[in-house]
Amino acid sequence: MDKFILGIEDFVEPSQLKNNDAKLITIHDVREIITKRKRDSHKGTYGKAAFVSGSKGMAGAAVLNLNAALRSGSGLVKGFIPASIYNVVETMSLEAITHPFNEERLYFDEFSREVLSFADVVSTGSGCTNLFNYEKILNSLLDECLNPLVLDAEGINLLNLEKLKNYRQEIVLTPHYGEMARLLNKGVAEIRENIIETARSFSLFYNAYLVLKGARSLISCPDGSIFINTTGNPGMATAGSGDVLTGIITSFIGQQIDIKHALMAAVFIHGLAGDIAAKNVGEYSLIAGDIIKYLPEAFKEISAF
Repeated sequence: MDKFILGIEDFVEPSQLKNNDAKLITIHDVREIITKRKRDSHKGTYGKAAFVSGSKGMAGAAVLNLNAALRSGSGLVKGFIPASIYNVVETMSLEAITHPFNEERLYFDEFSREVLSFADVVSTGSGCTNLFNYEKILNSLLDECLNPLVLDAEGINLLNLEKLKNYRQEIVLTPHYGEMARLLNKGVAEIRENIIETARSFSLFYNAYLVLKGARSLISCPDGSIFINTTGNPGMATAGSGDVLTGIITSFIGQQIDIKHALMAAVFIHGLAGDIAAKNVGEYSLIAGDIIKYLPEAFKEISAF
């Protein structure tokens, strides 16, 4: 059966549904979101995406962020990169702008203003586990940022929920089940028991968008709406896959796509690129870089023009 016409019960336990209030994301939805570019556009038309990501031993997360955003249509992408990994990221993300900083001598207010003066959207947390003073960097961005903010990985692990509640702009969190459980101080099994209502309650209370990553990624919005992705495969359960998704999400938000629609399109295209990659390299051999490699094919498949 065509995966795009499966019922909601094929993705979520029927006992978790109330009046079928969760909606599946289909290729038809995404075709209405990703539209043809205007002939007279330029790089400034498609947004400036900023990433504060990576750390020693985890340079790949920054590389995946930047390259995924570039392959997803961002006009300008800038990585604020710790000096310890600058050469790696600069070499592997040639089309991105890279800005090194010394994490041990960082003036946090100046740093956050420098990031924000560039960005239409900011993403942080991917690969930041070993970043010195990262909690201060994160809190500085939460205090100063007046743009949409995307939090991944360590940005979620070190998040102060009171700061989340008081954030002044739109904010997106991209946890996997383990990160969501830690954030709520609950067990993963407890989270899974009623995932739709858990996600919805979180989004309503904190006025935050949630992309809960799993076999079928779930999007929860501050207006109470829930969307479930229909693409993807087990080969995507590999290190860096989430960093690619964060790059795509950030790119779409920077392109001024409405955040709900940006998230719907991002999870679908991410999974579709992974499905195309699996057809070419197999699920066992699939790595995160393959998802980026096949993003162009995914975009061509969803294009209605």
